Amino acid sequence: MNDLTKPLLPIDAALQQIIAACTALPTQRMTLTDIALGDGVCVLATDVRSARAIPAFTNSAMDGYAVNVDATSSRTLRLVGTSLAGHGTDVALAAGDAVAITTGAPLPAGTTAVVMREHCDEARLTDGVVVIERLPANGEHVRRRGEDVDVDAVVGRAGDVLTPARLNLLWSAGIVEVDVVRRPTVAIMASGDELTEIGDAFTDDDVINSNAWAIAAACRRLGCRVRLLGIAADTLDDHAERMRLAADDPAVDVLITIGGVSMGSHDFVRPALQQLGATLSLWKLAMRPGKPLAFGALPRAHGRDVVFFGLPGNPVSALVTFELFVRPALAVLGGQRRDDVVVPRRRGVLADPVAFTKKPGLAVFARATTSIVGGAVHVSTLDRQGSGQISGLADATALCCFAADSGVVSPGDDVEFIPL
Repeated sequence: MNDLTKPLLPIDAALQQIIAACTALPTQRMTLTDIALGDGVCVLATDVRSARAIPAFTNSAMDGYAVNVDATSSRTLRLVGTSLAGHGTDVALAAGDAVAITTGAPLPAGTTAVVMREHCDEARLTDGVVVIERLPANGEHVRRRGEDVDVDAVVGRAGDVLTPARLNLLWSAGIVEVDVVRRPTVAIMASGDELTEIGDAFTDDDVINSNAWAIAAACRRLGCRVRLLGIAADTLDDHAERMRLAADDPAVDVLITIGGVSMGSHDFVRPALQQLGATLSLWKLAMRPGKPLAFGALPRAHGRDVVFFGLPGNPVSALVTFELFVRPALAVLGGQRRDDVVVPRRRGVLADPVAFTKKPGLAVFARATTSIVGGAVHVSTLDRQGSGQISGLADATALCCFAADSGVVSPGDDVEFIPL
C-alpha cells in the first residue's frame, strides 16, 4: 500500500495514471445489427476494410436529365428513356438525346453530366422533348463509382466508436459483422451500516442506498453490465467477503465501492483490499468535491486483475469522481483510444451576479447551468454546492471548473466547464 501521508495529487496526474493503468478487454464477434439494437457503446477491436466501392456504381446526384454535353449542340433534346433508382435503362445516349433520371439511378451509357430539373423547361414533355435552360459542365451532378470509398479502403479503425454514422458506413461497405472490444462488467458495493436498501422500510436515522444505484445507472448508460453486491456491513469480514465475490467472478472486470474509503475507524475498504492482496493507490486528490479516491487492482488466480475504484460516500463526490475518472477508465477498458477518452472541457463566461471565491490549492468543480446569450456561453453556478446536496447536481447541466491555483473569479471572466 502507498503511503497515505503523501501530498494531494493534482487531478490531471491522477487521471493520466488511471488511464495508463487500463488496457482494452478481450474481443468478441458481433453482427452490426445486434450492435445497432443493443445498448451503450461498442468499439472496433480491429481495422475494417470495405468489401465494395461506395457508391458501387456511377449514378446521378440529382433528379433531372442525363445528357452528353460533348454531343449536345442544341438546348432542345429528345427524351429517349427513363432511369430510376433500382431500375436503370439500356438506352445509350446519342447526339441530341436526354434520359429522365432520378437521384441514385445508374447513368445511361454516354452520359457526361446530369441537368437538374430546376434548370430545364419541361413544358413540352408530352411531345417527348425537354429544353435545357442551363447546360451543365462535364461531370456535374454525377457520383462516380468509388468516389467516396474504394474497394478495400479502411472504413473503421481499432478504437473507433460504432456510432450510427459509422454503422451506416460499414453496412454500405458490405460489412455484416465485426470484432469489437467486450464491454466491461462492473460490480458495485456500498459500504456502511447507516445504509438501507431502496424499497426497504426506513426511518429518519437511515440513509437510502441511492449512491450505488446512481453509479449503476451511470455505468449502464455507457453500455456496461452491472452486478450489485449489496451493502457491506461495518465489519472487515463482510467487506472482504463481498469483494472476494467480485474477484472470484471471471465475468467481473471492475469493482466500484462507495464510501468507507477514508481512514475512519469504520472505513473498512482499504483494510479489506489489503487482506485480499490488492495493489492500491489511495489518493487524496487536490479537488472538491471528491478529495478521497482509491484506485488499484484486485488480483485473481486466473486472468486479468479486477480494476478497482473506491469512490467517496457523499453523493455529489461519488458522481463527480465517476464522471472525471471512472468514465474515462471504462472507455479505455471498452476499447477506446486513450487520447479520445479525457472528459472534454468547453469555455464560457461566468454569469454569476457576484465573484466566485475559493481557496487556492484545490480545483473546484461547481455545479452549474449554461445558457447562450448573444452567441456566448454563460455559465451560472448553483447555490447548493455542498458535497451532500444532491439536488444541486440533479439540477446541473455542467460542472464549472475552477483551477487549483485560482482564488477569486469575477463575473464575466472566462471559465472552463464540463457538459453533463
